Amino acid sequence: MELRSNIKLLNYARKFLLNETENILPYPVRPQKPQRTGKMPAPLPRATPREAGVPTAALDALFRGLSGEANGTHTCMVTRGGKVIAEGGYAPYTPRIWHVTHSLCKSVTGTAIGMMVDEGLLSLDTHICDIFPEKCSLLTSRRTRALTVRHLLTMTSGVSFKEAGSVLEADWIKAFLDADVLFEPGTQFEYNSMNSYMLSAIVRKKTGRGLTDYLRPRLFEPLGFGSVAWETCPQGIEKGGWGLYVFLEDMVKLGLVYMNRGVWTDGDGHTVRILSESWVEQATRPDTVHENGEEYGFQLWPHSIDHTFLFNGMFGQYVVVAPELDLVVAINAGGVNLFTHSPTYTQICSFIKAVADAPAPLPPQEEDEARLRFTLSHLRFGETVPEMPQRTQTPWYVWAQKKLSSFKKSPAPSPIPDAARPLLAKHYTFAKNRAGLLPAVLGCMEDWYTRGVERVAFAQRGDALTLLWTEGDLEARIPIGLKGRAAVSVLDFGGNCYEVGVSGQFATDEDGHIVLKLTLCFLETSSTRLVKCVFDGAGGMTLKLNESPSLLSAMQSLAETMRSQSASSELFKDLEYMRYLVHRVCLPVAVSTQEEPTT
Repeated sequence: MELRSNIKLLNYARKFLLNETENILPYPVRPQKPQRTGKMPAPLPRATPREAGVPTAALDALFRGLSGEANGTHTCMVTRGGKVIAEGGYAPYTPRIWHVTHSLCKSVTGTAIGMMVDEGLLSLDTHICDIFPEKCSLLTSRRTRALTVRHLLTMTSGVSFKEAGSVLEADWIKAFLDADVLFEPGTQFEYNSMNSYMLSAIVRKKTGRGLTDYLRPRLFEPLGFGSVAWETCPQGIEKGGWGLYVFLEDMVKLGLVYMNRGVWTDGDGHTVRILSESWVEQATRPDTVHENGEEYGFQLWPHSIDHTFLFNGMFGQYVVVAPELDLVVAINAGGVNLFTHSPTYTQICSFIKAVADAPAPLPPQEEDEARLRFTLSHLRFGETVPEMPQRTQTPWYVWAQKKLSSFKKSPAPSPIPDAARPLLAKHYTFAKNRAGLLPAVLGCMEDWYTRGVERVAFAQRGDALTLLWTEGDLEARIPIGLKGRAAVSVLDFGGNCYEVGVSGQFATDEDGHIVLKLTLCFLETSSTRLVKCVFDGAGGMTLKLNESPSLLSAMQSLAETMRSQSASSELFKDLEYMRYLVHRVCLPVAVSTQEEPTT
Protein backbone atom coordinates (compact mmCIF):
# COMPACT_ATOMS: atom_id res chain seq x y z
CA MET A 1 0.00 0.00 0.00
CA GLU A 2 2.79 2.41 0.94
CA LEU A 3 4.58 1.89 -2.39
CA ARG A 4 1.34 2.29 -4.36
CA SER A 5 0.47 5.52 -2.51
CA ASN A 6 3.95 6.93 -3.10
CA ILE A 7 3.75 6.17 -6.81
CA LYS A 8 0.34 7.85 -7.08
CA LEU A 9 1.57 10.89 -5.16
CA LEU A 10 4.69 11.15 -7.29
CA ASN A 11 2.64 10.90 -10.46
CA TYR A 12 0.31 13.64 -9.20
CA ALA A 13 3.27 15.88 -8.31
CA ARG A 14 4.84 15.28 -11.70
CA LYS A 15 1.65 16.24 -13.55
CA PHE A 16 1.11 19.27 -11.31
CA LEU A 17 4.63 20.59 -11.83
CA LEU A 18 4.48 20.03 -15.59
CA ASN A 19 1.04 21.68 -15.79
CA GLU A 20 -0.59 18.47 -17.04
CA THR A 21 -3.63 18.91 -14.78
CA GLU A 22 -6.38 17.64 -17.08
CA ASN A 23 -7.93 14.60 -15.34
CA ILE A 24 -5.25 14.77 -12.64
CA LEU A 25 -7.67 13.45 -9.98
CA PRO A 26 -9.31 9.99 -9.80
CA TYR A 27 -12.77 11.53 -9.24
CA PRO A 28 -14.73 14.44 -10.75
CA VAL A 29 -13.55 17.85 -9.56
CA ARG A 30 -16.22 19.73 -7.60
CA PRO A 31 -16.28 23.10 -5.83
CA GLN A 32 -14.88 22.80 -2.30
CA LYS A 33 -14.97 26.34 -0.89
CA PRO A 34 -18.33 27.02 0.86
CA GLN A 35 -20.11 30.33 0.35
CA ARG A 36 -20.82 32.50 3.37
CA THR A 37 -24.42 33.22 4.30
CA GLY A 38 -25.51 36.37 6.08
CA LYS A 39 -25.77 34.86 9.56
CA MET A 40 -23.54 36.69 12.04
CA PRO A 41 -22.45 35.42 15.48
CA ALA A 42 -24.38 36.35 18.60
CA PRO A 43 -21.96 38.88 20.10
CA LEU A 44 -20.10 38.22 23.31
CA PRO A 45 -20.46 40.92 25.98
CA ARG A 46 -17.93 43.76 25.85
CA ALA A 47 -15.90 45.46 28.58
CA THR A 48 -13.02 47.92 28.80
CA PRO A 49 -9.53 46.63 29.58
CA ARG A 50 -9.55 48.56 32.86
CA GLU A 51 -12.84 46.96 33.91
CA ALA A 52 -11.28 43.55 33.21
CA GLY A 53 -8.06 44.36 35.09
CA VAL A 54 -5.90 44.17 31.96
CA PRO A 55 -3.17 46.79 31.41
CA THR A 56 -4.02 48.73 28.27
CA ALA A 57 -0.32 49.09 27.49
CA ALA A 58 -0.05 45.28 27.31
CA LEU A 59 -2.90 45.12 24.80
CA ASP A 60 -1.29 47.88 22.76
CA ALA A 61 2.01 45.98 22.76
CA LEU A 62 0.19 42.82 21.64
CA PHE A 63 -1.57 44.40 18.66
CA ARG A 64 1.58 46.26 17.64
CA GLY A 65 3.72 43.16 18.09
CA LEU A 66 1.37 41.19 15.84
CA SER A 67 1.70 43.71 13.01
CA GLY A 68 4.16 43.45 10.12
CA GLU A 69 5.01 40.81 7.52
CA ALA A 70 6.52 38.21 9.87
CA ASN A 71 3.22 37.48 11.61
CA GLY A 72 0.83 38.08 8.72
CA THR A 73 -1.95 38.77 11.24
CA HIS A 74 -5.50 39.14 9.90
CA THR A 75 -7.61 39.56 13.05
CA CYS A 76 -7.19 39.36 16.81
CA MET A 77 -9.67 39.19 19.69
CA VAL A 78 -8.98 39.15 23.44
CA THR A 79 -11.44 38.26 26.19
CA ARG A 80 -11.27 38.25 29.96
CA GLY A 81 -14.03 37.06 32.21
CA GLY A 82 -15.95 36.03 29.10
CA LYS A 83 -16.05 39.62 27.79
CA VAL A 84 -14.29 41.03 24.74
CA ILE A 85 -11.86 43.71 25.89
CA ALA A 86 -10.08 44.36 22.56
CA GLU A 87 -10.49 43.32 18.94
CA GLY A 88 -9.08 44.44 15.66
CA GLY A 89 -8.71 43.61 11.99
CA TYR A 90 -5.56 44.34 10.04
CA ALA A 91 -7.22 46.01 7.05
CA PRO A 92 -8.67 44.81 4.78
CA TYR A 93 -9.29 41.87 7.14
CA THR A 94 -12.06 42.11 9.72
CA PRO A 95 -13.56 39.84 12.40
CA ARG A 96 -16.91 40.40 10.66
CA ILE A 97 -15.93 37.93 7.91
CA TRP A 98 -15.53 34.21 8.63
CA HIS A 99 -12.12 32.61 8.15
CA VAL A 100 -10.75 29.17 7.36
CA THR A 101 -9.34 27.46 10.46
CA HIS A 102 -7.00 24.86 8.94
CA SER A 103 -6.08 22.39 11.71
CA LEU A 104 -7.58 24.52 14.46
CA CYS A 105 -10.88 22.81 13.62
CA LYS A 106 -9.45 19.53 14.93
CA SER A 107 -10.45 20.82 18.36
CA VAL A 108 -14.04 21.14 17.12
CA THR A 109 -13.92 17.55 15.87
CA GLY A 110 -12.48 16.43 19.22
CA THR A 111 -15.35 18.24 20.94
CA ALA A 112 -17.86 16.16 18.97
CA ILE A 113 -16.11 12.96 20.06
CA GLY A 114 -16.28 14.17 23.66
CA MET A 115 -20.02 14.72 23.32
CA MET A 116 -20.49 11.21 21.95
CA VAL A 117 -18.52 9.77 24.88
CA ASP A 118 -20.60 11.85 27.30
CA GLU A 119 -23.78 10.54 25.65
CA GLY A 120 -22.61 6.92 25.89
CA LEU A 121 -22.44 6.53 22.11
CA LEU A 122 -18.73 5.79 21.97
CA SER A 123 -15.79 4.48 23.98
CA LEU A 124 -12.23 5.64 23.41
CA ASP A 125 -11.11 2.02 23.48
CA THR A 126 -13.40 1.03 20.59
CA HIS A 127 -11.43 -0.45 17.69
CA ILE A 128 -11.73 1.36 14.38
CA CYS A 129 -12.14 -1.89 12.45
CA ASP A 130 -15.17 -2.72 14.62
CA ILE A 131 -16.76 0.58 13.55
CA PHE A 132 -16.00 0.05 9.84
CA PRO A 133 -15.95 -3.75 9.37
CA GLU A 134 -17.12 -3.35 5.77
CA LYS A 135 -13.87 -1.52 4.95
CA CYS A 136 -11.66 -4.32 6.28
CA SER A 137 -10.65 -7.67 4.80
CA LEU A 138 -8.60 -10.75 5.57
CA LEU A 139 -5.56 -8.72 4.49
CA THR A 140 -6.11 -6.01 7.09
CA SER A 141 -2.96 -5.90 9.21
CA ARG A 142 -2.66 -6.68 12.92
CA ARG A 143 -1.59 -3.12 13.71
CA THR A 144 -4.57 -1.72 11.84
CA ARG A 145 -6.91 -3.97 13.80
CA ALA A 146 -5.32 -2.64 17.01
CA LEU A 147 -6.22 0.98 16.21
CA THR A 148 -8.66 2.63 18.63
CA VAL A 149 -10.47 5.95 18.85
CA ARG A 150 -7.94 7.06 21.47
CA HIS A 151 -5.08 6.60 19.01
CA LEU A 152 -6.84 8.91 16.56
CA LEU A 153 -7.50 11.55 19.21
CA THR A 154 -3.90 11.62 20.41
CA MET A 155 -2.18 11.40 17.00
CA THR A 156 -0.57 8.08 17.85
CA SER A 157 -2.11 5.84 15.18
CA GLY A 158 1.06 5.58 13.08
CA VAL A 159 -1.01 5.30 9.89
CA SER A 160 0.99 6.36 6.84
CA PHE A 161 -1.99 7.61 4.77
CA LYS A 162 -1.88 11.38 5.19
CA GLU A 163 -3.61 14.50 3.91
CA ALA A 164 -1.32 14.82 0.89
CA GLY A 165 -2.41 11.39 -0.31
CA SER A 166 -6.11 11.99 0.24
CA VAL A 167 -6.37 14.09 -2.91
CA LEU A 168 -5.72 10.91 -4.91
CA GLU A 169 -8.29 8.64 -3.25
CA ALA A 170 -12.08 8.56 -3.61
CA ASP A 171 -12.63 6.43 -0.46
CA TRP A 172 -10.59 7.94 2.36
CA ILE A 173 -11.76 5.49 5.03
CA LYS A 174 -10.68 2.44 3.05
CA ALA A 175 -7.40 4.11 2.06
CA PHE A 176 -6.71 4.85 5.75
CA LEU A 177 -7.41 1.26 6.84
CA ASP A 178 -5.43 -0.20 3.91
CA ALA A 179 -2.36 1.94 4.62
CA ASP A 180 0.76 0.78 6.39
CA VAL A 181 0.98 1.41 10.14
CA LEU A 182 4.53 2.57 10.80
CA PHE A 183 4.75 1.68 14.52
CA GLU A 184 2.72 0.04 17.26
CA PRO A 185 -0.33 2.29 17.80
CA GLY A 186 -0.05 4.38 20.95
CA THR A 187 3.74 4.26 21.22
CA GLN A 188 4.71 7.42 19.28
CA PHE A 189 3.30 10.81 18.34
CA GLU A 190 2.98 11.52 14.62
CA TYR A 191 0.74 14.37 13.50
CA ASN A 192 -1.68 13.23 10.80
CA SER A 193 -4.80 15.13 9.73
CA MET A 194 -6.37 11.90 8.49
CA ASN A 195 -6.73 10.80 12.12
CA SER A 196 -9.13 13.73 12.55
CA TYR A 197 -10.93 12.84 9.33
CA MET A 198 -11.51 9.33 10.70
CA LEU A 199 -13.01 10.87 13.85
CA SER A 200 -15.41 12.80 11.62
CA ALA A 201 -16.26 9.58 9.78
CA ILE A 202 -16.94 7.89 13.14
CA VAL A 203 -19.43 10.63 14.04
CA ARG A 204 -21.24 10.00 10.76
CA LYS A 205 -21.20 6.20 11.18
CA LYS A 206 -22.29 6.13 14.84
CA THR A 207 -24.92 8.90 14.76
CA GLY A 208 -26.16 8.82 11.18
CA ARG A 209 -25.48 12.56 10.97
CA GLY A 210 -22.56 14.51 9.60
CA LEU A 211 -20.25 16.40 11.94
CA THR A 212 -21.91 19.75 11.22
CA ASP A 213 -25.45 18.47 11.72
CA TYR A 214 -24.45 16.62 14.89
CA LEU A 215 -22.84 19.71 16.40
CA ARG A 216 -25.50 22.23 15.37
CA PRO A 217 -27.97 21.61 18.25
CA ARG A 218 -25.22 20.69 20.72
CA LEU A 219 -22.68 23.47 20.09
CA PHE A 220 -23.38 25.93 17.29
CA GLU A 221 -26.91 26.91 18.32
CA PRO A 222 -26.42 27.05 22.13
CA LEU A 223 -23.34 29.27 21.68
CA GLY A 224 -24.95 31.48 19.03
CA PHE A 225 -22.55 30.70 16.19
CA GLY A 226 -22.88 32.61 12.94
CA SER A 227 -22.44 30.89 9.57
CA VAL A 228 -20.50 27.61 9.77
CA ALA A 229 -19.48 25.41 6.85
CA TRP A 230 -17.18 22.44 6.50
CA GLU A 231 -15.62 21.07 3.33
CA THR A 232 -16.26 17.38 2.68
CA CYS A 233 -14.44 14.42 1.16
CA PRO A 234 -15.57 12.82 -2.15
CA GLN A 235 -18.07 10.71 -0.17
CA GLY A 236 -19.63 13.73 1.56
CA ILE A 237 -18.03 13.34 5.00
CA GLU A 238 -16.66 16.49 6.66
CA LYS A 239 -12.87 16.58 6.47
CA GLY A 240 -12.60 16.90 10.26
CA GLY A 241 -8.95 17.98 10.36
CA TRP A 242 -9.23 20.96 8.01
CA GLY A 243 -11.71 22.80 5.79
CA LEU A 244 -13.88 24.53 8.44
CA TYR A 245 -14.97 28.15 7.92
CA VAL A 246 -16.15 29.93 11.06
CA PHE A 247 -16.06 33.37 12.69
CA LEU A 248 -13.18 34.16 15.04
CA GLU A 249 -15.62 35.22 17.77
CA ASP A 250 -17.27 31.80 17.64
CA MET A 251 -13.96 30.01 18.12
CA VAL A 252 -13.40 32.24 21.14
CA LYS A 253 -16.69 30.88 22.51
CA LEU A 254 -15.41 27.30 22.23
CA GLY A 255 -12.28 28.38 24.09
CA LEU A 256 -14.48 29.80 26.83
CA VAL A 257 -16.35 26.48 27.12
CA TYR A 258 -13.08 24.61 27.67
CA MET A 259 -11.80 27.28 30.06
CA ASN A 260 -15.02 26.97 32.11
CA ARG A 261 -14.64 23.18 32.27
CA GLY A 262 -17.42 22.41 29.81
CA VAL A 263 -19.99 25.06 30.81
CA TRP A 264 -21.25 27.87 28.57
CA THR A 265 -22.62 31.11 30.01
CA ASP A 266 -24.46 33.42 27.61
CA GLY A 267 -24.70 37.19 27.78
CA ASP A 268 -27.77 37.02 30.01
CA GLY A 269 -26.03 34.85 32.60
CA HIS A 270 -27.80 31.60 31.63
CA THR A 271 -25.59 28.53 31.83
CA VAL A 272 -25.67 25.23 29.94
CA ARG A 273 -23.30 22.30 30.11
CA ILE A 274 -21.78 21.55 26.71
CA LEU A 275 -19.15 18.98 27.74
CA SER A 276 -18.55 16.98 30.88
CA GLU A 277 -15.88 18.27 33.24
CA SER A 278 -14.20 14.88 32.98
CA TRP A 279 -13.80 15.19 29.22
CA VAL A 280 -12.34 18.71 29.40
CA GLU A 281 -9.86 17.56 32.03
CA GLN A 282 -8.71 14.63 29.88
CA ALA A 283 -8.62 16.63 26.65
CA THR A 284 -6.48 19.46 28.01
CA ARG A 285 -4.00 17.18 29.78
CA PRO A 286 -0.74 16.31 27.94
CA ASP A 287 -0.99 12.80 26.54
CA THR A 288 1.95 12.69 24.11
CA VAL A 289 4.93 14.86 23.22
CA HIS A 290 6.12 15.87 19.75
CA GLU A 291 9.84 15.48 19.01
CA ASN A 292 10.21 19.28 19.18
CA GLY A 293 8.83 19.28 22.74
CA GLU A 294 5.26 20.37 21.98
CA GLU A 295 2.64 18.53 24.03
CA TYR A 296 -0.59 17.09 22.66
CA GLY A 297 -3.89 16.17 24.29
CA PHE A 298 -7.19 15.29 22.61
CA GLN A 299 -6.99 17.23 19.33
CA LEU A 300 -5.50 20.27 21.07
CA TRP A 301 -2.17 21.45 22.44
CA PRO A 302 -1.63 21.72 26.24
CA HIS A 303 1.30 23.82 27.44
CA SER A 304 1.86 22.59 30.95
CA ILE A 305 4.84 24.90 31.53
CA ASP A 306 2.56 27.96 31.70
CA HIS A 307 -0.74 26.18 32.46
CA THR A 308 -2.34 27.13 29.14
CA PHE A 309 -3.71 25.17 26.22
CA LEU A 310 -4.53 26.09 22.66
CA PHE A 311 -6.39 25.19 19.50
CA ASN A 312 -3.97 25.65 16.61
CA GLY A 313 -3.99 25.66 12.82
CA MET A 314 -1.22 26.22 10.30
CA PHE A 315 -0.29 29.69 9.09
CA GLY A 316 -1.11 31.23 12.47
CA GLN A 317 -4.64 30.27 13.55
CA TYR A 318 -4.74 30.37 17.36
CA VAL A 319 -7.14 30.18 20.27
CA VAL A 320 -4.94 30.38 23.38
CA VAL A 321 -6.66 29.76 26.71
CA ALA A 322 -5.14 30.76 30.06
CA PRO A 323 -7.63 29.42 32.66
CA GLU A 324 -5.77 30.77 35.69
CA LEU A 325 -6.10 34.29 34.27
CA ASP A 326 -9.63 33.82 32.83
CA LEU A 327 -8.11 34.92 29.51
CA VAL A 328 -8.57 33.92 25.86
CA VAL A 329 -6.55 35.26 22.90
CA ALA A 330 -7.68 34.32 19.38
CA ILE A 331 -5.97 35.10 16.08
CA ASN A 332 -6.48 34.43 12.38
CA ALA A 333 -3.44 34.96 10.20
CA GLY A 334 -1.46 34.15 7.07
CA GLY A 335 1.96 33.59 8.61
CA VAL A 336 4.59 31.03 7.70
CA ASN A 337 4.44 28.85 10.82
CA LEU A 338 2.98 25.33 10.72
CA PHE A 339 2.95 24.35 14.41
CA THR A 340 2.39 26.28 17.62
CA HIS A 341 5.87 27.77 18.09
CA SER A 342 6.15 31.04 16.14
CA PRO A 343 6.78 34.79 16.54
CA THR A 344 3.01 35.14 16.90
CA TYR A 345 2.86 32.72 19.81
CA THR A 346 5.81 34.48 21.43
CA GLN A 347 3.82 37.73 21.33
CA ILE A 348 0.83 36.01 22.91
CA CYS A 349 2.98 34.56 25.70
CA SER A 350 4.47 37.99 26.43
CA PHE A 351 0.96 39.42 26.69
CA ILE A 352 -0.18 36.67 29.05
CA LYS A 353 2.84 37.29 31.27
CA ALA A 354 2.10 41.03 31.33
CA VAL A 355 -1.46 40.32 32.48
CA ALA A 356 -0.21 37.91 35.15
CA ASP A 357 2.24 40.52 36.46
CA ALA A 358 -0.22 43.44 36.40
CA PRO A 359 -0.86 45.24 39.70
CA ALA A 360 -4.32 45.35 41.24
CA PRO A 361 -5.94 47.77 41.18
CA LEU A 362 -4.60 49.21 37.95
CA PRO A 363 -3.30 52.78 37.95
CA PRO A 364 -4.94 55.40 35.67
CA GLN A 365 -4.43 54.56 31.98
CA GLU A 366 -5.71 57.59 30.03
CA GLU A 367 -2.60 57.95 27.87
CA ASP A 368 -2.36 54.20 27.27
CA GLU A 369 -6.05 54.11 26.33
CA ALA A 370 -5.53 56.86 23.76
CA ARG A 371 -2.55 55.00 22.34
CA LEU A 372 -4.54 51.75 22.07
CA ARG A 373 -7.36 53.54 20.26
CA PHE A 374 -4.79 54.96 17.83
CA THR A 375 -3.23 51.51 17.33
CA LEU A 376 -6.54 49.74 16.66
CA SER A 377 -7.50 52.40 14.10
CA HIS A 378 -4.16 52.02 12.25
CA LEU A 379 -3.95 48.25 11.81
CA ARG A 380 -2.95 47.36 8.24
CA PHE A 381 -2.10 43.91 6.95
CA GLY A 382 1.63 43.39 6.53
CA GLU A 383 2.51 46.85 7.87
CA THR A 384 3.88 47.94 11.23
CA VAL A 385 1.70 50.30 13.23
CA PRO A 386 3.03 53.88 13.10
CA GLU A 387 3.91 55.72 16.27
CA MET A 388 1.20 57.91 17.74
CA PRO A 389 1.92 61.61 17.11
CA GLN A 390 2.95 63.52 20.19
CA ARG A 391 0.48 66.07 21.44
CA THR A 392 1.87 69.61 21.52
CA GLN A 393 0.35 72.90 22.50
CA THR A 394 -0.21 74.92 19.30
CA PRO A 395 -0.34 78.74 19.62
CA TRP A 396 -3.64 80.16 18.42
CA TYR A 397 -2.05 82.11 15.57
CA VAL A 398 -0.33 78.95 14.23
CA TRP A 399 -3.62 77.09 14.37
CA ALA A 400 -5.37 79.95 12.56
CA GLN A 401 -2.66 80.03 9.88
CA LYS A 402 -3.04 76.28 9.24
CA LYS A 403 -6.80 76.67 9.08
CA LEU A 404 -6.55 79.42 6.48
CA SER A 405 -4.02 77.49 4.41
CA SER A 406 -6.34 74.49 4.30
CA PHE A 407 -8.73 76.49 2.14
CA LYS A 408 -5.95 77.19 -0.36
CA LYS A 409 -4.76 73.60 -0.76
CA SER A 410 -4.22 72.41 -4.30
CA PRO A 411 -6.04 69.22 -5.33
CA ALA A 412 -4.40 65.98 -4.21
CA PRO A 413 -2.32 64.34 -6.96
CA SER A 414 -3.90 61.44 -8.81
CA PRO A 415 -2.86 57.97 -7.62
CA ILE A 416 -2.44 57.07 -11.31
CA PRO A 417 0.68 58.66 -12.82
CA ASP A 418 0.12 60.45 -16.12
CA ALA A 419 2.85 58.33 -17.70
CA ALA A 420 0.93 55.17 -16.77
CA ARG A 421 -2.38 56.13 -18.37
CA PRO A 422 -1.49 55.27 -22.00
CA LEU A 423 -0.03 51.94 -20.81
CA LEU A 424 -3.26 51.17 -18.98
CA ALA A 425 -5.23 51.92 -22.15
CA LYS A 426 -3.87 48.79 -23.87
CA HIS A 427 -4.80 45.15 -23.50
CA TYR A 428 -2.12 42.50 -23.20
CA THR A 429 -2.28 38.86 -24.29
CA PHE A 430 -0.07 36.04 -23.03
CA ALA A 431 1.15 32.66 -24.27
CA LYS A 432 0.66 29.52 -22.15
CA ASN A 433 1.91 30.08 -18.60
CA ARG A 434 1.36 29.20 -14.90
CA ALA A 435 0.38 32.71 -13.74
CA GLY A 436 -3.02 32.40 -12.06
CA LEU A 437 -4.76 34.72 -9.61
CA LEU A 438 -5.63 31.96 -7.15
CA PRO A 439 -2.65 31.29 -4.83
CA ALA A 440 -1.13 27.84 -5.43
CA VAL A 441 -1.82 26.84 -1.81
CA LEU A 442 -5.55 27.38 -2.33
CA GLY A 443 -5.50 25.72 -5.74
CA CYS A 444 -4.06 22.53 -4.24
CA MET A 445 -6.51 22.58 -1.34
CA GLU A 446 -9.58 23.16 -3.49
CA ASP A 447 -8.59 20.96 -6.47
CA TRP A 448 -8.60 23.94 -8.86
CA TYR A 449 -5.69 24.19 -11.27
CA THR A 450 -4.98 27.32 -13.28
CA ARG A 451 -4.69 27.40 -17.04
CA GLY A 452 -2.68 30.59 -16.72
CA VAL A 453 -3.57 34.17 -17.56
CA GLU A 454 -4.60 34.79 -21.17
CA ARG A 455 -5.37 38.48 -21.26
CA VAL A 456 -5.02 41.56 -19.03
CA ALA A 457 -6.55 44.99 -19.54
CA PHE A 458 -7.63 47.93 -17.39
CA ALA A 459 -10.67 50.19 -17.24
CA GLN A 460 -10.06 53.77 -16.11
CA ARG A 461 -12.60 56.27 -14.89
CA GLY A 462 -10.94 59.30 -13.37
CA ASP A 463 -8.89 58.02 -10.47
CA ALA A 464 -10.76 54.70 -10.35
CA LEU A 465 -9.04 51.67 -11.84
CA THR A 466 -10.40 48.20 -12.60
CA LEU A 467 -8.37 45.15 -13.57
CA LEU A 468 -9.83 43.04 -16.40
CA TRP A 469 -8.36 39.55 -16.08
CA THR A 470 -9.05 36.54 -18.32
CA GLU A 471 -7.88 33.11 -17.13
CA GLY A 472 -9.65 30.06 -18.51
CA ASP A 473 -13.29 30.30 -17.44
CA LEU A 474 -12.47 33.24 -15.15
CA GLU A 475 -13.34 36.58 -16.76
CA ALA A 476 -13.13 39.02 -13.88
CA ARG A 477 -13.60 42.76 -13.43
CA ILE A 478 -11.66 43.50 -10.26
CA PRO A 479 -11.81 46.99 -8.73
CA ILE A 480 -8.46 48.18 -7.34
CA GLY A 481 -8.16 50.38 -4.27
CA LEU A 482 -5.43 52.94 -4.98
CA LYS A 483 -5.66 55.26 -1.99
CA GLY A 484 -4.63 53.00 0.86
CA ARG A 485 -7.95 51.14 1.10
CA ALA A 486 -8.63 47.82 -0.58
CA ALA A 487 -11.61 47.43 -2.88
CA VAL A 488 -13.60 44.26 -2.11
CA SER A 489 -15.13 42.00 -4.77
CA VAL A 490 -15.90 38.30 -5.27
CA LEU A 491 -13.90 36.03 -7.58
CA ASP A 492 -15.24 32.68 -8.81
CA PHE A 493 -12.71 29.92 -9.50
CA GLY A 494 -14.75 27.02 -10.86
CA GLY A 495 -17.52 27.50 -8.27
CA ASN A 496 -15.09 28.28 -5.44
CA CYS A 497 -16.10 31.88 -4.63
CA TYR A 498 -13.76 34.08 -2.60
CA GLU A 499 -14.17 37.54 -1.15
CA VAL A 500 -11.03 39.42 -2.17
CA GLY A 501 -9.72 42.81 -1.06
CA VAL A 502 -7.48 44.34 -3.73
CA SER A 503 -5.14 47.30 -3.29
CA GLY A 504 -2.67 48.75 -5.76
CA GLN A 505 0.25 51.12 -5.88
CA PHE A 506 2.33 52.52 -8.72
CA ALA A 507 6.12 52.54 -8.50
CA THR A 508 9.21 52.56 -10.73
CA ASP A 509 11.70 49.69 -10.86
CA GLU A 510 15.50 49.92 -11.09
CA ASP A 511 15.29 50.11 -14.89
CA GLY A 512 12.87 53.02 -14.83
CA HIS A 513 9.85 50.92 -15.86
CA ILE A 514 6.45 51.75 -14.41
CA VAL A 515 5.20 48.99 -12.12
CA LEU A 516 1.71 48.45 -10.75
CA LYS A 517 1.94 46.40 -7.54
CA LEU A 518 -1.28 44.58 -6.65
CA THR A 519 -2.06 42.84 -3.37
CA LEU A 520 -5.04 40.48 -3.45
CA CYS A 521 -6.09 39.48 0.08
CA PHE A 522 -8.33 36.41 0.01
CA LEU A 523 -10.24 37.60 3.07
CA GLU A 524 -11.71 34.25 4.18
CA THR A 525 -8.41 32.40 3.93
CA SER A 526 -4.77 32.59 4.99
CA SER A 527 -3.54 33.35 1.48
CA THR A 528 -2.56 36.54 -0.32
CA ARG A 529 -1.69 36.81 -3.99
CA LEU A 530 0.94 39.38 -4.98
CA VAL A 531 1.03 40.57 -8.61
CA LYS A 532 3.55 42.93 -10.20
CA CYS A 533 2.55 44.35 -13.57
CA VAL A 534 5.79 45.62 -15.11
CA PHE A 535 5.29 47.85 -18.18
CA ASP A 536 8.48 47.55 -20.20
CA GLY A 537 9.93 50.25 -22.43
CA ALA A 538 8.81 48.44 -25.60
CA GLY A 539 5.12 48.71 -24.75
CA GLY A 540 4.73 45.18 -23.37
CA MET A 541 3.94 43.83 -19.92
CA THR A 542 5.57 41.26 -17.68
CA LEU A 543 3.55 39.72 -14.85
CA LYS A 544 5.50 38.52 -11.80
CA LEU A 545 3.47 36.62 -9.21
CA ASN A 546 4.14 35.54 -5.65
CA GLU A 547 1.98 34.50 -2.72
CA SER A 548 1.98 34.62 1.05
CA PRO A 549 2.31 32.27 2.86
CA SER A 550 4.68 30.88 0.26
CA LEU A 551 4.39 27.36 -1.08
CA LEU A 552 7.99 27.48 -2.27
CA SER A 553 9.79 26.07 0.78
CA ALA A 554 7.27 23.24 1.16
CA MET A 555 7.54 22.37 -2.53
CA GLN A 556 11.34 22.38 -2.37
CA SER A 557 11.21 19.97 0.56
CA LEU A 558 8.82 17.77 -1.40
CA ALA A 559 11.20 17.81 -4.35
CA GLU A 560 13.98 16.32 -2.22
CA THR A 561 11.62 13.60 -0.99
CA MET A 562 10.38 12.75 -4.45
CA ARG A 563 13.91 12.52 -5.81
CA SER A 564 14.88 9.97 -3.17
CA GLN A 565 11.77 7.88 -3.71
CA SER A 566 11.67 7.86 -7.47
CA ALA A 567 15.11 7.08 -8.80
CA SER A 568 13.60 5.54 -11.92
CA SER A 569 11.71 8.71 -12.83
CA GLU A 570 13.45 10.82 -15.44
CA LEU A 571 11.74 13.93 -14.06
CA PHE A 572 13.28 13.66 -10.61
CA LYS A 573 16.80 12.60 -11.55
CA ASP A 574 17.79 16.21 -12.28
CA LEU A 575 17.37 18.11 -9.02
CA GLU A 576 18.16 21.43 -10.70
CA TYR A 577 15.35 20.83 -13.17
CA MET A 578 13.08 19.97 -10.25
CA ARG A 579 13.95 23.25 -8.53
CA TYR A 580 13.21 25.10 -11.74
CA LEU A 581 9.75 23.50 -11.95
CA VAL A 582 8.98 24.27 -8.31
CA HIS A 583 10.09 27.86 -8.76
CA ARG A 584 7.91 28.19 -11.87
CA VAL A 585 4.83 27.01 -9.98
CA CYS A 586 5.39 29.15 -6.89
CA LEU A 587 6.78 32.28 -8.57
CA PRO A 588 5.22 32.27 -12.03
CA VAL A 589 6.10 34.84 -14.67
CA ALA A 590 4.14 35.68 -17.82
CA VAL A 591 5.35 37.95 -20.65
CA SER A 592 2.88 39.53 -23.03
CA THR A 593 3.08 38.47 -26.66
CA GLN A 594 0.77 41.12 -28.07
CA GLU A 595 -0.33 44.58 -26.98
CA GLU A 596 -3.27 46.43 -28.51
CA PRO A 597 -5.26 49.54 -27.60
CA THR A 598 -8.32 48.77 -25.50
CA THR A 599 -11.45 49.21 -27.58
